[in-house]
Amino acid sequence: VVGTYGIYSDGILHKPWDNDNIIEGDKILKVDENEVLSCDDLLDGLLKTNGKKVSLLLLRNNVVITKEITPVRKDNTYSLGIYIKDAILGVGTLTYYVKDANIYGSLGHRISTDSFISGKIYDATVDEIIKPIRGQAGEKRATIYGNSIGNVEINSDTGVQGITNSKFNNDNMTLLGFKVKEEVNLGKAQIWTCISGTKVNKYDIEITKLVKQDEKDVKGIIYKVVDEKLIDKAGGIVQGMSGSPIVQDDKIIGAVTHVSINDATIGYGIYIEWMFMDMGINIK
Repeated sequence: VVGTYGIYSDGILHKPWDNDNIIEGDKILKVDENEVLSCDDLLDGLLKTNGKKVSLLLLRNNVVITKEITPVRKDNTYSLGIYIKDAILGVGTLTYYVKDANIYGSLGHRISTDSFISGKIYDATVDEIIKPIRGQAGEKRATIYGNSIGNVEINSDTGVQGITNSKFNNDNMTLLGFKVKEEVNLGKAQIWTCISGTKVNKYDIEITKLVKQDEKDVKGIIYKVVDEKLIDKAGGIVQGMSGSPIVQDDKIIGAVTHVSINDATIGYGIYIEWMFMDMGINIK
């Protein structure tokens, strides 16, 4: 729910949300017993009520609550007088996890939304890779499974960061040191990413340019994919690889952020310390 409005019907102004205390920021989970995953799901559920009182299952401040509300007929449909926006559901890659603090960083760039409230992260399995064609980026298609493994606390210019929960499993993760931007070198490095199922593989890249930066920017590391396996299976960098760690000399140096539309083997990355900074991790 991103706002509310009054509904004029038969010359009367109705505010069904007011009587039942539905407020901005509420997430609608169900209409009666029907799960709501999109705006269309909500509209379809309201049509089935025929104007009768409906039960809404809501998530408010991480607490599940139930509200009963009577839709108002308007033209050929029913309305609750609320502005709603679909949740953003996308595929990205975890960049780092700090075990002692249970915090993580991912994506390397901002989620494109002006009305970010909160979110969650989930485990996912990669189903297929759509290869890029000239002028159009490819993409990683995946399916989420299980319960949430963490909250999204921050949506900043350097990515999505937050706190993991007890369902987060780091058994298969690798402990790494890191390099600050002045220590990163041109030449050999790797991208660690998943392009099938849940297995993370290491793919060779060649860093061709390092941009000297005094302020945060998402395109500090410029590289070329030279790993024939990644080129064969994915064509290079695709959407959904954002956040994939860039590793040099067994130390994390940054994360994948963008790809050249004209050549998917050419990619861009953010220095890892910019991501740390937005999560409140200070480096000396």
